[in-house]
Amino acid sequence: MSVLTTDRLRLRRLTLDDTDRLLVALGDPTAMQHYPAPKDRDDVERWIRWAMESYEAQGFGLWAIERLEDGAFLGDCGPMLQPVGEAVLPEIGYHLVRHEWGHGYATEASSAALAWVFRETTHDRTCSIVSPANEPSRRVAARIHHALEMFTWERTGTEMCLYSTTRGQLDEPTLAEGGGRPRPGPARTAS
Repeated sequence: MSVLTTDRLRLRRLTLDDTDRLLVALGDPTAMQHYPAPKDRDDVERWIRWAMESYEAQGFGLWAIERLEDGAFLGDCGPMLQPVGEAVLPEIGYHLVRHEWGHGYATEASSAALAWVFRETTHDRTCSIVSPANEPSRRVAARIHHALEMFTWERTGTEMCLYSTTRGQLDEPTLAEGGGRPRPGPARTAS
């Protein structure tokens, strides 16, 4: 089921039929170097089931990314609820097959997903949680978000970058465009 389209991409709900295609991204040791380990086929199937459960419970989740031009499967992107301090926020996550890196697809898909959250849900803040060492993902997050702060993520116990955007910041320049400013210190929760 198609969720949204951009100039070059279609985002649709993942299905178990996507397992082998998504395994190309989530099973790649280079692409997954900032995760505990690359995923195997069973892990990817569980990942997709997690997204499918989120579709039913929340009305959103990680979506498959397909290129409109030729239907090529590029990876996944979309909002998943994540604990951040005392809040639970929709996190815009993105994972692309490595041979498609560098074409702006992650930025295009994640920007569309962020706009979708504010258009289709009542959430007033969204985020992306990125390892400080993951420079490519940090560049994507800076292109779509408006604030950056460091925090210790309770899920992993590690220091992470919390990129975030509130509904009121949508028309302001992103971090990459010179807007917002990085803020040190603990994560702030939405009021």
